[in-house]
Amino acid sequence: MGWDNHVDWELNDAVQDLLDEGLLDEGTPAYGIAQQVINSGYDSLSEKQKHVFDTYVGNPLGKRQKELEVRRIIDSNPE
Repeated sequence: MGWDNHVDWELNDAVQDLLDEGLLDEGTPAYGIAQQVINSGYDSLSEKQKHVFDTYVGNPLGKRQKELEVRRIIDSNPE
């Protein structure tokens, strides 16, 4: 196993997408907490950090996932 076997690369990519879309700003507490989750897991957070993550990262990720799914369905059925 490599040194980065604990990194959640999928979440890292999703957080980067939020940054690219302006839904999350680098340098904010939510961004820092997202980095902690990426590197150490959700369970490493305090209750307050979990609330911040869920509100400012988890909710936008959920909405974005739904939007991507709708777009995929629309694109696969052009009629």
